Amino acid sequence: MTQSVVVQVGQCGNQIGCRFWDLALREHAEANIGGVYDEPMSAFFRNVDTRHDPPLNLPVGAGREPIASLKARAVLIDMEEGVVNNLLKGPMQDVFDTRQLITSQSGSGNNWAVGYGHYGALYREEISDTIRRATELCDCLQSFLVLHSMGGGTGSGLGTYVLELLADEYPDVYRFVTAVYPSADDDVITSPYNSVLAMGQLQEFADCVLPVENQALADIVTKVESQSKVQLRPKSAVTEDGTFLG
Repeated sequence: MTQSVVVQVGQCGNQIGCRFWDLALREHAEANIGGVYDEPMSAFFRNVDTRHDPPLNLPVGAGREPIASLKARAVLIDMEEGVVNNLLKGPMQDVFDTRQLITSQSGSGNNWAVGYGHYGALYREEISDTIRRATELCDCLQSFLVLHSMGGGTGSGLGTYVLELLADEYPDVYRFVTAVYPSADDDVITSPYNSVLAMGQLQEFADCVLPVENQALADIVTKVESQSKVQLRPKSAVTEDGTFLG
């Protein structure tokens, strides 16, 4: 049985991370009707007894124990508090362990150097300790999944700093990165520079990079929403060739 720790960095990384955990819970619920804590669930979630402080880990055992309370194997990092605070107030709030959060107030000003050079050095020890706590709660740590953007200051700068830290402290653990690249019409003037500077770190310290363009994500959302609207229309209002009569 192996586990993975998800490290969400910056506004984009934490927003995508929230959707990831929501989808993971939904998909597992469809396959695990009985609501038991099994090995697939343990790969990304801990089953805990919240009556203890800190919550007591409940083992998988024979894979037949009921789910008590799930905590994501996640570390949330952002140099602005807004997005993380919204997650803690939303429907996914109970999934995140508040001891696994690192936030600041001023942000990185869309500057790779601020995220990497300033906040990286300033928060290195705290980030290292927080990730270490997450790894110690794993039976067999297999990989890290880092979620961040390439255009923002925190995502590109601090995100790649964290990646370098993981390579330094956990050289034998796989490092998978989902990097969101800015679209061509991005209005942040520094995003191309941030992306280029972050690319060097990804090439050196990531085992696998899953690049996604921001515009591609927006196009997918638009397509899904348009298809959903078509499906909601009355059948009588659509001809065989797809022409809408309403």
